[in-house]
Amino acid sequence: MTTSQPQPEAAEVRPQGTHFFVLTLNKPGELTVTQEGTCTPQPGATRQDMYRLLYDAVTSQDPDLAGAAVTFFSLEPNRL
Repeated sequence: MTTSQPQPEAAEVRPQGTHFFVLTLNKPGELTVTQEGTCTPQPGATRQDMYRLLYDAVTSQDPDLAGAAVTFFSLEPNRL
């Protein structure tokens, strides 16, 4: 006789709310740029997902930043 096992429910993915970020990029001897702002990650997005998204967004705005090194990155919930 086989019995069916209860299936675990999928973890609920909740909205993450607005986050504040600071990203500083550097090309030694050329330029350093710091950009800050707010963003709202998609449900299930990770910190790395947001890092890549923000890095790509900032470097696409200024082609001179292509390949720039990240010297600072911060991403935190935008609340006090």
